[in-house]
Amino acid sequence: MGLLSDAAAMARGHVSAVFLTAALSLVPAYLVGGAIVFVAMARATVQPDLTRGEALAERRALPPDAPAEARRDVLREAREPGAPRRPTVSLTLAAGILFGGLVFLAGLFLAQAALLGIAAGASGPGAAWAAVAARFHALGPTLAAALALVALGSAAGGVPGLFAAFAFSLAGAVAMAEKVSGFPALHRSWELIKRVWPAQLVLVLCGTAVEVLLTQALGRLLPERAVLAHGLLDAAVAAVVLPLPVFASAVVYLRARSAAEGKPVEELRQYIRRTSEPG
Repeated sequence: MGLLSDAAAMARGHVSAVFLTAALSLVPAYLVGGAIVFVAMARATVQPDLTRGEALAERRALPPDAPAEARRDVLREAREPGAPRRPTVSLTLAAGILFGGLVFLAGLFLAQAALLGIAAGASGPGAAWAAVAARFHALGPTLAAALALVALGSAAGGVPGLFAAFAFSLAGAVAMAEKVSGFPALHRSWELIKRVWPAQLVLVLCGTAVEVLLTQALGRLLPERAVLAHGLLDAAVAAVVLPLPVFASAVVYLRARSAAEGKPVEELRQYIRRTSEPG
């Protein structure tokens, strides 16, 4: 069967559990991350970053009748070769997007781990999140390693960070279901992604596009400075739009692992369900 048919079969009778399980992670992550991004955008718009030369000139503003020599000194210092130029992107905005994005990734990581339990046949959100708690000794280091590499990649130019986020987009399921954690789990995610990257890329792009478009469109209806309202909007849209794509990504993991190990998907589901049971 194809990805969509597999996902539909695993979600049959558990659609409400999929949404509730995902919401327990996505709502707080997108509430906090959305507020961070909104505040950064507001501050960058109201108070753009100044270069060293501009800040120096601002501090040493001269009166209209200042001597010509004093004016030349200020201009010389402002234009010195070592003075940085105005950044093409506000540093405040870039930092806000980075930290907000890391919060989003953390929420998606944990949601995928919990939804893998639902895909494997967990009885409901309580059982799925109990399994996540039992595996947090593996999930925690894996999440920390993923966020660190994504942050480093983003600081190195943005594109490496986006690539790392995609390469490690199955790491939550890997740390949940396999006996690896930390950087080995990230490597395992990359090995699986190479098998199924077209399907995972479609899920990532479609989910992200719909979430961003809805957030931006509905955000225009809210007051400009209402940070909490915009954060709640981000959380609500994420809770409605993202659970199914994240659930499908857990199914992508099962299919990729099945192909890599030569085991039927149903056998993997039974194994994950059995190892996730309390005790």
